[in-house]
Amino acid sequence: MNYLNLLINPVKFFKQVSEKEKLSLLIPIMIIIIIGGLTGVIAGNVVGGMDLPADQMGMIKTISIVTGIFSAIISLAIAMVVKAAIFNLVLKKMSGEGSFKSAVYVVGLSYFPKIFQSILNIFFQKPIDMTKVYEMDWVAFLGGIFSVFNIWQIILTIIGLALVYGVSYKKTAIPVLGLEVVAAGLGLGISLISLNSMAGLSTTTIS
Repeated sequence: MNYLNLLINPVKFFKQVSEKEKLSLLIPIMIIIIIGGLTGVIAGNVVGGMDLPADQMGMIKTISIVTGIFSAIISLAIAMVVKAAIFNLVLKKMSGEGSFKSAVYVVGLSYFPKIFQSILNIFFQKPIDMTKVYEMDWVAFLGGIFSVFNIWQIILTIIGLALVYGVSYKKTAIPVLGLEVVAAGLGLGISLISLNSMAGLSTTTIS
C-alpha cells in the first residue's frame, strides 16, 4: 500500500483499499498517536508562555504535556470509533458493502491532515490572553470548522467511504456532512455553557 497516494491521489489510494481483503489499523493508530504527541507539545507551550513561578513551571509543564497527549489520544480514538459506527450503520442502509473495521480505517486515515495542522499550531501558536478567557472566540471557532485541514479531512472521509462501501459520493456526503454539522452545534453549545458557567463562577467569587 503506497500511503503517499493518500496525500497526492486519495482516489487511487482508496480504490486500492477497497480491493484489499484485510486491513491493518496500525497506520490509523499511529496517526492518532502522532497527533496526541503534537497536542502535548502545544499544551506544554501554552503553560510555558504563562507567568508561573520558576520552581513550579517544570512540574506544571510536564503535567500539561502528559495530560494533553493522553486526552487527545483518548478523545480521537473515541471519536474515530463513534464516527465509524455511525457511518457504517448509515452506509449499510444505503446498500454499502464495507464493514465497521473498514470504516474505522478510513476515518482514522482521514485524521492525517490534522498532523500538518498541529505542526503549524506549534510554530504559529498565539499566547492565551487571560483577559478574554471568558469570551467566545468566534474567529477560532469558525476557523476550526472551515479550516483547510478540516475540509481536507472531510473530503478524505467522503472519498474513502464512498469507494470502500461502493456508494456514490453524494450519498456518502450526507452522513459525513450531517455529523459535522451536529458536532459543530454540540461544540458551540458546550463552549457557550462552559463560558457562561466560568463567568458566573468568577462573578460569584469576586462578590
